[in-house]
Amino acid sequence: MSFINKVVLAVFLVVCSLMLVSSSQAQQSPFDIENVPNVVGVGIGGLPDYQGSNDYMVGGAPFFRLTLPKTEYYLRLIATDLQANIINHPWLRLGPAINYRFGRNDDIEDKVVKHMKEIDGTIEAGAFVGVELVDKDNPRQRFIAQVEFLSDVGGEYNGYNFALSASYWLPVSKPVDIMFGAGINYASDNYMKTYFGVDSEDSARTGLDHYKAEAAFYTARVNTAAVLHLSESWHLAAGVQWRPLLGDAADSPIVEERGEKNQWIYGLGAAYSW
Repeated sequence: MSFINKVVLAVFLVVCSLMLVSSSQAQQSPFDIENVPNVVGVGIGGLPDYQGSNDYMVGGAPFFRLTLPKTEYYLRLIATDLQANIINHPWLRLGPAINYRFGRNDDIEDKVVKHMKEIDGTIEAGAFVGVELVDKDNPRQRFIAQVEFLSDVGGEYNGYNFALSASYWLPVSKPVDIMFGAGINYASDNYMKTYFGVDSEDSARTGLDHYKAEAAFYTARVNTAAVLHLSESWHLAAGVQWRPLLGDAADSPIVEERGEKNQWIYGLGAAYSW
């Protein structure tokens, strides 16, 4: 995958993670697509080159949510994360999930980390379950929570990760909604070893200390966003997320010596709904 394509897809993840309860690793649309049956849009923003980097990239990408009429069944794509709700329930959400996880190669800016063994992108598959509690008198006011479990089926890190996230939306005026959200991610030994470990070969290549990262809650996130409704169909959004790395991820030489544990994600977006 070219650098340009990586930027385009990865940055859309940025915007998504600001605005939605969705939670893959990198895992999140510049518009709250839980509040309307059908929406398409595009976002632009910035995020770290890779997990733990202090270099940032910028780009944009699309998203959508399509709902079957008079049901709760939907198909939702947020950058690389595809989910399908397969139950017709007023507040419970459940279904399969597929995600593309970006790797780390020599097109990154860091002059040391770029000499480590490349990590290819991989496909993850799993499932999600969540709740969506909507105020019947004002559907713009709602609480959304979700757990998503993903396992590597592409054979790159041969492990798993899961994320818990929640958000609360409320209108502050007729044209403006705001959101406050939070979440946390856990990953297996193999995931942590792949993305945060430094083995003997990488240590020899880079001069970084040998480091073994183990299964742990490796990142948290706190975010806020606002949506401006230009009309019933057109919307603009902006948001920012603080995503600190935790535990073995924060202590990795890749982060502690060459990067930054306090990761920031920010973005702007526009959407059309019907």
